[in-house]
Amino acid sequence: MEPIEIVNLTEGRLEEALAVFKTSGWDEDSLFYVKVEMRAFLKGDINGYIRAHFIVAIVDNQVIGVAAWAPSMCSFWLYELSWATVLPEWRHRGINSLMLTERIRQIREHHGSEEFSVMVCTWDNPMYTRNGFVPMQVQGRTSPDKKGKGLLLAQFGPTTA
Repeated sequence: MEPIEIVNLTEGRLEEALAVFKTSGWDEDSLFYVKVEMRAFLKGDINGYIRAHFIVAIVDNQVIGVAAWAPSMCSFWLYELSWATVLPEWRHRGINSLMLTERIRQIREHHGSEEFSVMVCTWDNPMYTRNGFVPMQVQGRTSPDKKGKGLLLAQFGPTTA
């Protein structure tokens, strides 16, 4: 397989990253919010405040995947994973796993050596289970929008020097 590079989103890749979401079939409402979050990340809205941090997966100078992470609005030790997708022809090749690993690495770098937790709203996916995520609610309870998503949580311990 071609080498995959995972890097932070840059202004020059904005439209290409948005096209990944469009090609993946995201609805117009979701695309609106993704674009707003991406623009805020790129320009540091609100006096340098950045909520979502976007990364892209690149192969042969083409964006094939996009994902984001953000500090939670409810606690300094909680983070959220969001806005993840991979072009349909690149799925099931481990790209989302690479992006998950990079997002957790960036969260650790951002958070420091103390323990933290990460949550994600997604479908049941062994990739998350392998990385320590467990359901946050009673088994079988899913999102009320009928898309079948549930909340998963992983806890990461402190690092030692």
